[in-house]
Amino acid sequence: MKSIEIFGAEIQYFRLEPEYWEKVIKCFKDAGLRCVTSYVPWNTHLVGLPDKKNPAGILDFEGKTNPRLNLMRFLDLVEKYELNLNFRCGPFVCNEMVYGGYPQWLVMGHPDMMVWDYQNRPAPGYWIAKKEGSQPSYLHPEYLMWCKKWFDAVDKIVVKHLKSKGGCITMVNLDNEVSYIVQDGFLSSDYNPVNVAPGGYYHKFLTEKYKKTTNLPYSKKYVCIEDINPPRRVPDELKEEDVAYYLDWCEFKEWVMCEYLRTLRKFHEENGVKDVIFMTNLNPHLPEGVPTRMPSFESAVGGIVGYDFYRGTFMSYSGYHSMARILKLMNSSLRYTYSAEFMSGTWQKVLTARVSSDHMRFMARCALSHGCKAICWFMFHDRDCWGDAPVSSHGHIRENLDVLKEVPEILFKKIKNWDTLQPQYDTGIIYDLIQHRHTYIGDPYPCDDNNLYIGKPFIRDIPAGRASKEYIGLFRIIEECGYQAGAIDIVHSTKNLGKYPLLFLPGAPLIEKHAVKALESYIKDGGILVLSGCLPEIDERGNVVKFLGVVRSKKIEDVATIEYNKGKLIIIPGYIAQDECEEENFNSIDLVKKILKRYVGDPAVKIEIPVPLEWTDWKKEGGGHTIYRQPRNLGSAILHKNKEETVLFVLNHYPEAAKFIITLKDRHYRRLINLDTGEIIPVKNRKAILDIDRKSACIYLVQ
Repeated sequence: MKSIEIFGAEIQYFRLEPEYWEKVIKCFKDAGLRCVTSYVPWNTHLVGLPDKKNPAGILDFEGKTNPRLNLMRFLDLVEKYELNLNFRCGPFVCNEMVYGGYPQWLVMGHPDMMVWDYQNRPAPGYWIAKKEGSQPSYLHPEYLMWCKKWFDAVDKIVVKHLKSKGGCITMVNLDNEVSYIVQDGFLSSDYNPVNVAPGGYYHKFLTEKYKKTTNLPYSKKYVCIEDINPPRRVPDELKEEDVAYYLDWCEFKEWVMCEYLRTLRKFHEENGVKDVIFMTNLNPHLPEGVPTRMPSFESAVGGIVGYDFYRGTFMSYSGYHSMARILKLMNSSLRYTYSAEFMSGTWQKVLTARVSSDHMRFMARCALSHGCKAICWFMFHDRDCWGDAPVSSHGHIRENLDVLKEVPEILFKKIKNWDTLQPQYDTGIIYDLIQHRHTYIGDPYPCDDNNLYIGKPFIRDIPAGRASKEYIGLFRIIEECGYQAGAIDIVHSTKNLGKYPLLFLPGAPLIEKHAVKALESYIKDGGILVLSGCLPEIDERGNVVKFLGVVRSKKIEDVATIEYNKGKLIIIPGYIAQDECEEENFNSIDLVKKILKRYVGDPAVKIEIPVPLEWTDWKKEGGGHTIYRQPRNLGSAILHKNKEETVLFVLNHYPEAAKFIITLKDRHYRRLINLDTGEIIPVKNRKAILDIDRKSACIYLVQ
């Protein structure tokens, strides 16, 4: 898979006047992009109700009723310019559309077909402009029947236009942001009888996992699995004997979404859609990966999984860290890391804040610096409910189109092999899925990625969300120490544990049994594990865990180091990364810095600011001037390597231009070459001084 073939942007033919189609596509081609992506919405092409001849409804793909619907002509133009196409036919598309692209009669269908919440109420659907309709239940046979009818219709077009047959289609989006249309909180879905009635999919899932009732790790005993009902409340306290019961409902939601994606892929394949990359995309969740688990989705689609990144202008420091953290987890658990929708423009037609080229450039380079291999910009052009894109709805070129041009120019012409470059991380932070499922159980709205839930259910006095917040905060603290931390999805794979001399584990009352064994082996083989927060005590089945023989009753007043064979367990009593972004505790930063310096040594590349930065601006309250000081290090330096080259990304997150001192660990480097300007910066005694504009990023070839 070559990233250059996936780089692209969204062009929506049905939201443009046909007279501008070719002009917009030519702008796309001239920008050096390869892959057009476009939704093909069911309700847009639907011009009449289903009948015997037209089981998915009367559909217009040739522009007979409206020239904007001439999909066939649009595909011909994409092929004329020798571009690739990601065919995004839903069935759900979202896309700021009424009903999210579903036909009205589908979302207004019988309540029995819809997602139900814990009170057996149909969950609301995608309410844009009209507050009506519901989300169909993913595995309901009637809904899947309608999906198949829709695919049967569009796949006749797809098969004719496959790249392997001389056409343009190289990718097919199985569905968009699969998450019960964000109704995926613990109690908000999916209690539809097709799932939870006796013999439903919930019982099928439990049977696959446990085989028989005697293997169930639940406090309550059951004669048969079909007698089990799912949780319909969140307790204030979660006791160990009930842990598995609640965690299984989390896992079941993930299982349903994966079964749904597998079914959609099967429909396409049965229609002859082959030699394409099947994909799906994930919308923001906090904590990431619950219940939309990345490697599970990748397995289900049999292709690739992308993430949708949207950030306000200018991208904040917290927004950067959210993006970086997610990409690090993707690097850890997916075969390929890319963004399926990367904000280009804004969903506000009447603009309150411009989407400048500076912002787009900074946001893109922040993503690329942490291993995002390809970007699909969303949108390429203005359309209804969208403005300030790189190209107008009439094909006028705007300044931010330069960003779309320059990124492929740098990555594929100035760097020899972008696809094999890998970010170099000095340490790792453990992502243990069970910790974040604990957070999810209490969170009423996990799609709100701006607010991390902390509260019930408590487990042994520790609230849900505490370990997730520690996980998030540790990335920032380590970076402010001048180091870079990768994520390790320890449940997915343990292969990367040994590449780091030191790892951090956010302490939680829950820990996967698999993770315990892997971390014990890591320590005994010479690794150093730093645990902050509380000692893990319970595994996913509710069994008591003695993590390396240390139990919670052992009172630890100060930082304790316990040696095991060649390695060490460093226990920090209490959580140290609970502060908000840009307010991280200095004692925590100093403690982490001392540990890193002692056990990791020099980072691959260290970034420092000689003196704390300060700037004068208006007071946030009351008016007048004030001096702002930020003594924390808000610079980022990420080194990438392959066998041929070394590339350095340097990011300035301050609202003010700043000089940074860069120190490279390897002594043989002599210069940095700015890939934008060609400027050569000498490296003396492993150090270089870089002057970086505010909220911007520079890319250097290191020689």
